[in-house]
Amino acid sequence: MNDTALDQPVDIKTLRRLHQDGCLTDEAFTAALRTLRPAAVWFSWAERNLLFFGSALVLSGTMFFFAYNWSVMGKFLKLGLIEAGMVACVAGSYWLGLNKLTGKILLLSASVLLGVLMAVYGQTYQTGADAFELFVGWAALILGWVVVSEFAALWFFWLILVNTGSILYWVQVLEPAHSVKFEYLCLFIAALNGTALICREGAVKKGFSYLEGRWLRAILVVALLSALSIPPMAIILEIYAYSHLHAASVASALVWPMVALGGYVCYRKILRDMLTLALILMNACLILLTLIGKLMLDGHHGSDEFMFLLFALIIIGVVSVTAFWLKRTAKEMAKEIAP
Repeated sequence: MNDTALDQPVDIKTLRRLHQDGCLTDEAFTAALRTLRPAAVWFSWAERNLLFFGSALVLSGTMFFFAYNWSVMGKFLKLGLIEAGMVACVAGSYWLGLNKLTGKILLLSASVLLGVLMAVYGQTYQTGADAFELFVGWAALILGWVVVSEFAALWFFWLILVNTGSILYWVQVLEPAHSVKFEYLCLFIAALNGTALICREGAVKKGFSYLEGRWLRAILVVALLSALSIPPMAIILEIYAYSHLHAASVASALVWPMVALGGYVCYRKILRDMLTLALILMNACLILLTLIGKLMLDGHHGSDEFMFLLFALIIIGVVSVTAFWLKRTAKEMAKEIAP
C-alpha cells in the first residue's frame, strides 16, 4: 500500500474490503466502525425519522378527525380548529427558527393544514370549485413558505401539488373538451419534473445543500421517466390501433429514448450517480421486455406454457445483463473518481 493510498479518507466500503482481505481483525473492524459512525449518529437518524413519521401520523389523524366528525361539527368549529392549528404551526416554526428541523416540519404541517382549510371551506360553503383549483391554489399560496423554508420535503410536497393540479386540470377541463391529447399531458408532466430535476442539480452546484438528498433526485428521475414511458407503452400494447396513430403519439414516444440516453450520459460522465443509472436502465428494461413479450405472445399459436417459460428466461437474461453492465460501470466510475 503506497503513501497516497494511506492519505485517502477511509469509508465503510474501504473498511469492509480491508476486513475481507484479512488486513483487519474482527475487533479492529468493529472499533473502526464505531469511530466512523458513533452511536450519536444513529440516535440522530432515528430522531429525525421518528419526527417525520410522527408528524405525518398527526396530520393524517387531523384529516380523518374532520372526515369522521363532519356531520356533528359546526362550520365555525371546523374552520376555527384548522385555523388555530395552522397559526400554531406557523408561530412554532417562527419561534424555533427555520434553521432547525422541528421548525421546518412545523412549516410543512402548516402547509398541509392550509390545504385542509381550503377543502373544508369549499365543502362548507359549496363554492363549486373544481378539484384542480384546490390544488393549484394550494400550491400558489404556500409558494412563499417553500422558498423561505429551504426544506427539501416541503419543496417535494409543492411539486406533488403542482403535478396533481395539472393532471386534474386535464381530466376536468381539457379532456372533456377534446382540446389536448393525452400525450401532451405526459410531455407536460415530464417537462415539469424534468425542469425540477434540472433546477435541483443546478441549485446543488450553487451551494443549496438542503437539496443534496439522493432520494429527491431519484424520485424526480422516476417521475420524469414514468411520464415519458406512457406513450411508447401505449403503442406497444396497441392501446392505439396502429392504423390510427397520430403525430402526437409518435412524437411523444420518440422523446423517451432521447431523454433516457441523455440522462444516462449525464449521470455516467458528469454527475456520476449509480442509483440514477440503475433507475434509467430499469425503465429501459421494462419497455424492452414489454415489447418482447407483446411480440412473442401475440404471434404465437403453440404451447402457452413453453412461451411463458421462454419469456421468463428472457427476463432473467435481460436483468442479468443489466446487472452485469451496472457492476462493470460501477468499477469504471470508481477508477475514474479515485486519484
